[in-house]
Amino acid sequence: MLIHFQLILRKRKMKYFSEIFVQIKNFVKSIKINYPIAKKTWFGSGGRTSIFFEAQSIMSLKFFLNLIPISVPIFIIGMGSNVLIRDGGFRGVTIKLKDDFNKISIDKSNKFLKVGSGVKNIDLAKFCEVNNIGGFEFLVGIPGSVGGSVKMNAGCFKQSISDHIIKITVLDRIGRIYTINKKNINFDYRKTQIPNHYIIIDSTFNINKKSRILIKNKMKSISLKRKKTQPTNTRTGGSTFKNTESFKAWELIEKINFRGKSFGGAKISKLHPNFIINHNNAKSLDIEVLGEEIVEEVMKKTGVCLEWEIKRIGNFEKF
Repeated sequence: MLIHFQLILRKRKMKYFSEIFVQIKNFVKSIKINYPIAKKTWFGSGGRTSIFFEAQSIMSLKFFLNLIPISVPIFIIGMGSNVLIRDGGFRGVTIKLKDDFNKISIDKSNKFLKVGSGVKNIDLAKFCEVNNIGGFEFLVGIPGSVGGSVKMNAGCFKQSISDHIIKITVLDRIGRIYTINKKNINFDYRKTQIPNHYIIIDSTFNINKKSRILIKNKMKSISLKRKKTQPTNTRTGGSTFKNTESFKAWELIEKINFRGKSFGGAKISKLHPNFIINHNNAKSLDIEVLGEEIVEEVMKKTGVCLEWEIKRIGNFEKF
Protein backbone atom coordinates (compact mmCIF):
# COMPACT_ATOMS: atom_id res chain seq x y z
CA MET A 1 0.00 0.00 0.00
CA LEU A 2 2.80 2.41 0.97
CA ILE A 3 4.78 1.58 -2.18
CA HIS A 4 1.67 2.13 -4.31
CA PHE A 5 1.12 5.53 -2.65
CA GLN A 6 4.77 6.51 -3.24
CA LEU A 7 4.45 5.58 -6.93
CA ILE A 8 1.37 7.81 -7.26
CA LEU A 9 3.22 10.73 -5.63
CA ARG A 10 6.21 10.18 -7.90
CA LYS A 11 3.99 10.22 -11.00
CA ARG A 12 2.29 13.42 -9.84
CA LYS A 13 5.66 15.08 -9.25
CA MET A 14 6.88 14.00 -12.68
CA LYS A 15 3.71 15.38 -14.28
CA TYR A 16 4.08 18.64 -12.31
CA PHE A 17 7.72 19.15 -13.34
CA SER A 18 6.90 18.10 -16.89
CA GLU A 19 4.22 20.82 -17.07
CA ILE A 20 6.65 23.40 -15.66
CA PHE A 21 9.27 22.37 -18.21
CA VAL A 22 6.75 22.83 -21.05
CA GLN A 23 5.79 26.28 -19.71
CA ILE A 24 9.44 27.35 -19.50
CA LYS A 25 10.11 26.00 -22.99
CA ASN A 26 7.11 27.90 -24.41
CA PHE A 27 8.18 31.06 -22.58
CA VAL A 28 11.69 30.93 -24.03
CA LYS A 29 10.29 30.27 -27.52
CA SER A 30 8.11 33.38 -27.21
CA ILE A 31 11.19 35.64 -26.94
CA LYS A 32 13.02 36.59 -30.13
CA ILE A 33 16.17 38.72 -30.42
CA ASN A 34 16.81 41.30 -33.17
CA TYR A 35 13.44 40.50 -34.68
CA PRO A 36 12.30 41.94 -38.06
CA ILE A 37 9.23 43.66 -36.62
CA ALA A 38 8.37 45.26 -39.99
CA LYS A 39 6.64 42.05 -41.08
CA LYS A 40 4.16 42.50 -38.22
CA THR A 41 3.01 45.88 -39.59
CA TRP A 42 0.61 46.76 -42.39
CA PHE A 43 3.18 48.98 -44.10
CA GLY A 44 5.70 46.12 -44.09
CA SER A 45 8.60 48.57 -43.91
CA GLY A 46 11.20 49.45 -41.32
CA GLY A 47 13.91 47.86 -39.23
CA ARG A 48 14.17 45.41 -36.37
CA THR A 49 13.26 45.47 -32.70
CA SER A 50 15.91 44.53 -30.12
CA ILE A 51 13.55 42.06 -28.42
CA PHE A 52 10.16 40.74 -29.49
CA PHE A 53 7.97 38.99 -26.92
CA GLU A 54 4.60 37.30 -27.44
CA ALA A 55 2.77 37.32 -24.10
CA GLN A 56 0.34 34.42 -23.70
CA SER A 57 -0.99 35.31 -20.25
CA ILE A 58 -0.83 37.94 -17.54
CA MET A 59 1.51 35.67 -15.58
CA SER A 60 3.98 35.35 -18.46
CA LEU A 61 3.78 39.10 -19.11
CA LYS A 62 4.49 39.91 -15.46
CA PHE A 63 7.42 37.49 -15.39
CA PHE A 64 8.86 38.95 -18.58
CA LEU A 65 8.53 42.55 -17.37
CA ASN A 66 10.48 41.66 -14.23
CA LEU A 67 13.38 40.62 -16.48
CA ILE A 68 13.45 43.95 -18.35
CA PRO A 69 14.99 47.07 -16.74
CA ILE A 70 12.48 49.91 -16.41
CA SER A 71 14.85 52.13 -18.41
CA VAL A 72 14.34 49.95 -21.52
CA PRO A 73 11.53 51.35 -23.72
CA ILE A 74 8.55 49.12 -24.45
CA PHE A 75 6.12 49.23 -27.36
CA ILE A 76 2.90 47.20 -27.54
CA ILE A 77 2.03 46.13 -31.07
CA GLY A 78 -1.46 45.00 -31.99
CA MET A 79 -2.41 44.15 -35.56
CA GLY A 80 0.34 46.41 -36.91
CA SER A 81 -2.01 48.97 -38.43
CA ASN A 82 -1.61 52.65 -37.63
CA VAL A 83 2.12 52.24 -36.92
CA LEU A 84 5.30 52.99 -38.86
CA ILE A 85 8.55 51.38 -37.71
CA ARG A 86 11.48 53.54 -38.80
CA ASP A 87 14.29 52.01 -40.86
CA GLY A 88 16.80 52.10 -38.01
CA GLY A 89 14.53 49.85 -35.97
CA PHE A 90 13.32 50.08 -32.39
CA ARG A 91 16.00 49.85 -29.69
CA GLY A 92 13.75 48.38 -27.08
CA VAL A 93 11.18 45.67 -26.44
CA THR A 94 8.13 45.07 -28.62
CA ILE A 95 5.33 43.08 -27.00
CA LYS A 96 2.39 41.38 -28.67
CA LEU A 97 -0.55 40.21 -26.54
CA LYS A 98 -1.91 36.76 -27.51
CA ASP A 99 -3.94 33.79 -26.25
CA ASP A 100 -5.44 34.84 -22.87
CA PHE A 101 -5.62 38.42 -24.15
CA ASN A 102 -7.84 37.34 -27.06
CA LYS A 103 -10.91 36.52 -24.97
CA ILE A 104 -14.37 38.12 -24.94
CA SER A 105 -16.90 37.45 -22.17
CA ILE A 106 -20.33 38.65 -21.05
CA ASP A 107 -20.96 38.95 -17.31
CA LYS A 108 -23.77 37.01 -15.58
CA SER A 109 -26.03 40.06 -15.41
CA ASN A 110 -25.78 40.39 -19.20
CA LYS A 111 -24.97 44.10 -18.77
CA PHE A 112 -21.22 44.24 -19.31
CA LEU A 113 -18.79 43.06 -21.97
CA LYS A 114 -15.17 42.29 -21.04
CA VAL A 115 -12.74 42.32 -23.96
CA GLY A 116 -9.06 41.38 -24.00
CA SER A 117 -6.66 43.85 -25.58
CA GLY A 118 -5.50 41.35 -28.19
CA VAL A 119 -8.97 40.91 -29.69
CA LYS A 120 -9.29 42.17 -33.27
CA ASN A 121 -11.78 44.99 -33.78
CA ILE A 122 -13.58 43.05 -36.48
CA ASP A 123 -13.85 39.98 -34.20
CA LEU A 124 -15.44 42.12 -31.47
CA ALA A 125 -17.90 43.54 -34.00
CA LYS A 126 -18.84 40.02 -35.17
CA PHE A 127 -19.18 38.78 -31.57
CA CYS A 128 -21.55 41.65 -30.82
CA GLU A 129 -23.57 40.89 -33.94
CA VAL A 130 -24.05 37.24 -32.90
CA ASN A 131 -25.03 38.32 -29.36
CA ASN A 132 -27.39 41.16 -30.41
CA ILE A 133 -25.17 43.87 -28.92
CA GLY A 134 -25.37 47.24 -30.66
CA GLY A 135 -22.94 50.14 -30.83
CA PHE A 136 -19.86 48.29 -32.04
CA GLU A 137 -20.75 48.02 -35.73
CA PHE A 138 -18.32 50.82 -36.65
CA LEU A 139 -15.37 48.65 -35.62
CA VAL A 140 -15.59 46.76 -38.93
CA GLY A 141 -14.20 49.94 -40.46
CA ILE A 142 -11.17 50.14 -38.16
CA PRO A 143 -8.30 47.69 -38.66
CA GLY A 144 -6.47 46.88 -35.45
CA SER A 145 -6.98 45.43 -31.98
CA VAL A 146 -9.14 46.59 -29.09
CA GLY A 147 -6.24 47.52 -26.80
CA GLY A 148 -4.71 49.86 -29.35
CA SER A 149 -8.12 51.27 -30.25
CA VAL A 150 -8.82 52.13 -26.61
CA LYS A 151 -5.36 53.66 -26.19
CA MET A 152 -5.91 56.06 -29.12
CA ASN A 153 -9.72 56.28 -28.78
CA ALA A 154 -10.19 54.99 -32.31
CA GLY A 155 -13.36 55.77 -34.19
CA CYS A 156 -15.08 56.43 -37.49
CA PHE A 157 -18.50 57.39 -38.85
CA LYS A 158 -19.10 59.75 -35.89
CA GLN A 159 -18.47 57.05 -33.29
CA SER A 160 -15.57 56.30 -30.96
CA ILE A 161 -14.68 53.25 -28.91
CA SER A 162 -14.97 55.38 -25.76
CA ASP A 163 -18.74 55.75 -26.32
CA HIS A 164 -19.52 52.49 -24.50
CA ILE A 165 -16.49 51.97 -22.27
CA ILE A 166 -16.83 51.70 -18.49
CA LYS A 167 -13.32 50.90 -17.30
CA ILE A 168 -10.00 49.39 -18.30
CA THR A 169 -7.52 47.09 -16.57
CA VAL A 170 -3.84 47.99 -16.89
CA LEU A 171 -0.51 46.52 -15.88
CA ASP A 172 2.45 48.73 -14.96
CA ARG A 173 6.15 48.06 -15.58
CA ILE A 174 6.66 46.25 -12.27
CA GLY A 175 3.63 43.99 -12.66
CA ARG A 176 1.02 45.81 -10.59
CA ILE A 177 -2.57 45.69 -11.87
CA TYR A 178 -4.90 48.69 -11.72
CA THR A 179 -8.47 49.43 -12.76
CA ILE A 180 -9.10 52.86 -14.28
CA ASN A 181 -12.68 54.12 -14.60
CA LYS A 182 -13.77 56.00 -17.72
CA LYS A 183 -13.95 59.38 -15.95
CA ASN A 184 -10.23 59.13 -15.12
CA ILE A 185 -9.08 58.16 -18.62
CA ASN A 186 -9.78 61.59 -20.18
CA PHE A 187 -10.79 60.45 -23.64
CA ASP A 188 -10.27 63.02 -26.39
CA TYR A 189 -10.34 62.95 -30.18
CA ARG A 190 -8.02 60.08 -31.19
CA LYS A 191 -6.11 60.18 -27.93
CA THR A 192 -6.29 59.47 -24.19
CA GLN A 193 -4.34 60.37 -21.08
CA ILE A 194 -3.40 56.73 -20.39
CA PRO A 195 0.31 56.80 -19.41
CA ASN A 196 2.64 55.00 -21.82
CA HIS A 197 4.07 52.84 -19.03
CA TYR A 198 0.66 51.22 -18.56
CA ILE A 199 -0.19 48.15 -20.64
CA ILE A 200 -3.93 47.82 -21.25
CA ILE A 201 -4.92 44.24 -20.38
CA ASP A 202 -8.66 44.39 -21.02
CA SER A 203 -11.58 46.79 -21.31
CA THR A 204 -15.15 46.62 -19.99
CA PHE A 205 -18.04 48.02 -22.03
CA ASN A 206 -21.76 48.64 -21.56
CA ILE A 207 -24.12 46.27 -23.34
CA ASN A 208 -26.99 47.74 -25.33
CA LYS A 209 -29.23 45.15 -26.95
CA LYS A 210 -30.18 45.61 -30.58
CA SER A 211 -31.77 43.63 -33.41
CA ARG A 212 -29.26 41.37 -35.13
CA ILE A 213 -30.66 42.31 -38.54
CA LEU A 214 -30.12 46.03 -37.84
CA ILE A 215 -26.58 45.33 -36.63
CA LYS A 216 -25.77 43.20 -39.66
CA ASN A 217 -27.16 45.79 -42.09
CA LYS A 218 -25.17 48.60 -40.47
CA MET A 219 -21.95 46.57 -40.55
CA LYS A 220 -22.54 45.76 -44.19
CA SER A 221 -23.17 49.44 -44.99
CA ILE A 222 -19.97 50.53 -43.21
CA SER A 223 -17.90 47.84 -44.95
CA LEU A 224 -19.23 48.82 -48.38
CA LYS A 225 -18.61 52.51 -47.75
CA ARG A 226 -15.06 51.76 -46.60
CA LYS A 227 -14.32 49.71 -49.73
CA LYS A 228 -15.67 52.47 -51.97
CA THR A 229 -13.81 55.35 -50.31
CA GLN A 230 -10.61 53.84 -48.87
CA PRO A 231 -7.79 51.69 -50.28
CA THR A 232 -8.11 48.08 -49.10
CA ASN A 233 -5.99 44.96 -49.62
CA THR A 234 -2.89 47.12 -49.95
CA ARG A 235 0.04 48.09 -47.72
CA THR A 236 -1.18 51.14 -45.84
CA GLY A 237 -1.30 52.13 -42.18
CA GLY A 238 -4.81 53.59 -42.27
CA SER A 239 -5.57 57.30 -41.87
CA THR A 240 -2.27 59.17 -41.89
CA PHE A 241 -3.43 62.38 -40.22
CA LYS A 242 -6.06 63.30 -37.65
CA ASN A 243 -9.02 65.42 -38.64
CA THR A 244 -9.03 68.96 -37.23
CA GLU A 245 -11.95 70.65 -35.47
CA SER A 246 -12.94 72.48 -38.65
CA PHE A 247 -11.77 70.22 -41.47
CA LYS A 248 -11.30 66.58 -42.32
CA ALA A 249 -7.66 65.78 -43.07
CA TRP A 250 -8.44 64.62 -46.61
CA GLU A 251 -10.16 67.93 -47.39
CA LEU A 252 -7.00 69.83 -46.47
CA ILE A 253 -4.80 67.48 -48.50
CA GLU A 254 -7.16 67.89 -51.44
CA LYS A 255 -6.42 71.62 -51.44
CA ILE A 256 -2.76 70.94 -52.30
CA ASN A 257 -3.66 68.49 -55.10
CA PHE A 258 -1.52 65.62 -53.78
CA ARG A 259 -3.61 62.62 -54.87
CA GLY A 260 -1.30 60.06 -56.49
CA LYS A 261 1.88 61.94 -55.52
CA SER A 262 4.83 59.69 -54.71
CA PHE A 263 8.24 59.75 -53.07
CA GLY A 264 10.53 56.75 -53.39
CA GLY A 265 8.34 53.70 -52.97
CA ALA A 266 5.61 55.59 -51.10
CA LYS A 267 2.50 56.97 -52.78
CA ILE A 268 -0.58 58.93 -51.75
CA SER A 269 -3.75 57.03 -52.57
CA LYS A 270 -5.76 58.33 -55.52
CA LEU A 271 -8.90 56.98 -53.87
CA HIS A 272 -8.40 58.70 -50.50
CA PRO A 273 -5.62 61.31 -50.06
CA ASN A 274 -5.31 60.72 -46.31
CA PHE A 275 -3.87 57.26 -47.00
CA ILE A 276 -0.20 56.70 -47.85
CA ILE A 277 0.57 53.40 -49.56
CA ASN A 278 3.74 51.33 -49.62
CA HIS A 279 3.49 51.22 -53.39
CA ASN A 280 6.86 49.80 -54.40
CA ASN A 281 8.99 48.37 -51.57
CA ALA A 282 9.07 51.73 -49.80
CA LYS A 283 11.40 52.45 -46.95
CA SER A 284 9.76 53.90 -43.86
CA LEU A 285 11.71 57.07 -44.61
CA ASP A 286 9.91 57.36 -47.97
CA ILE A 287 6.55 57.19 -46.19
CA GLU A 288 7.55 59.67 -43.49
CA VAL A 289 9.11 62.16 -45.93
CA LEU A 290 5.97 62.09 -48.07
CA GLY A 291 3.85 62.61 -44.96
CA GLU A 292 5.97 65.54 -43.79
CA GLU A 293 5.71 67.09 -47.26
CA ILE A 294 1.92 66.96 -46.89
CA VAL A 295 2.16 68.67 -43.49
CA GLU A 296 4.42 71.41 -44.89
CA GLU A 297 2.34 72.12 -47.99
CA VAL A 298 -1.00 72.08 -46.13
CA MET A 299 0.47 74.55 -43.62
CA LYS A 300 1.61 76.86 -46.43
CA LYS A 301 -1.72 76.66 -48.25
CA THR A 302 -4.21 76.75 -45.36
CA GLY A 303 -2.35 77.74 -42.20
CA VAL A 304 -3.50 74.48 -40.58
CA CYS A 305 -0.96 72.11 -39.02
CA LEU A 306 -1.90 68.48 -39.58
CA GLU A 307 -1.14 66.05 -36.77
CA TRP A 308 0.04 62.51 -37.52
CA GLU A 309 -2.45 59.80 -36.56
CA ILE A 310 -0.02 57.03 -37.49
CA LYS A 311 2.38 56.31 -34.64
CA ARG A 312 6.02 56.55 -35.71
CA ILE A 313 8.33 54.29 -33.73
CA GLY A 314 12.09 53.84 -33.55
CA ASN A 315 15.19 55.42 -35.05
CA PHE A 316 16.15 56.71 -38.46
CA GLU A 317 18.56 54.54 -40.41
CA LYS A 318 22.22 55.60 -40.22
CA PHE A 319 23.93 56.17 -43.55
